[in-house]
Amino acid sequence: ALKLGVITVIIAFIAVFFTGDWTSRIMTEQQPMKMAAAEALYDTTDNAPFSLLTIGTLDGSRPVYQIDLPSVLSLLSTGDANGVVKGVANLQAEYSAKYGTDNYIPNIPLAYWSFRLMIGFGGLAFLFALLTLWRMRKGGLPTSKWFGRAMLTMPFLPLLANSLGWIFTETARQPWAVFGLIKTADGVSPTVSAGSVATTMIGFTVLYGVLAVIEFGLMFRAIKVGPEAITSSPDNEVGGDSSRPLVMSY
Repeated sequence: ALKLGVITVIIAFIAVFFTGDWTSRIMTEQQPMKMAAAEALYDTTDNAPFSLLTIGTLDGSRPVYQIDLPSVLSLLSTGDANGVVKGVANLQAEYSAKYGTDNYIPNIPLAYWSFRLMIGFGGLAFLFALLTLWRMRKGGLPTSKWFGRAMLTMPFLPLLANSLGWIFTETARQPWAVFGLIKTADGVSPTVSAGSVATTMIGFTVLYGVLAVIEFGLMFRAIKVGPEAITSSPDNEVGGDSSRPLVMSY
């Protein structure tokens, strides 16, 4: 079961790698502000790098220290290492002229870090799955204490990557509900009160919180008990009842 699980993670990551590369170009074509926010890229740039880490501010007010991968953002956005990627400031001016004066810039720090954490948690799950598969190459299970503790975190890595991906998707498209057609503020129903929304959110949060506590409680109880011992008796071994003729055992 463990081997099947890690193989599934490896195959899924490879599939997501290619589909993610494909959808990033679609996203840039349809929602260029989202990709610009994901990189905190304020000025239109060709041969644009992708930053692994930024220390400082992401609001464009002053230079920041970044660890960059040259041309990777252009490659992700356009499929061309020398491709042009529009910047946040340029798109803000373009949208103000096209759609009217407003703030069309999403939450830059949230977009920037959720995008990287999504990739990071997914990549970490992939690397851990590769390591697990390598350590199982002789048919045995890893027995070291640190590996067992790390294994407990593995189921959460894809979940975190998926959740952060949705956070990026839904927050970096703001202020649009449907890009270029309807804003989020215009999509709010006037017949639904803030109290109704709050009640629904609280209800779902409590419900899923209780279910999560029950699930984790059952999981930890099963882990503490451990697998059932397998016992055998002469009559349960291969061949069945030893008192029966051998021909009747087939």
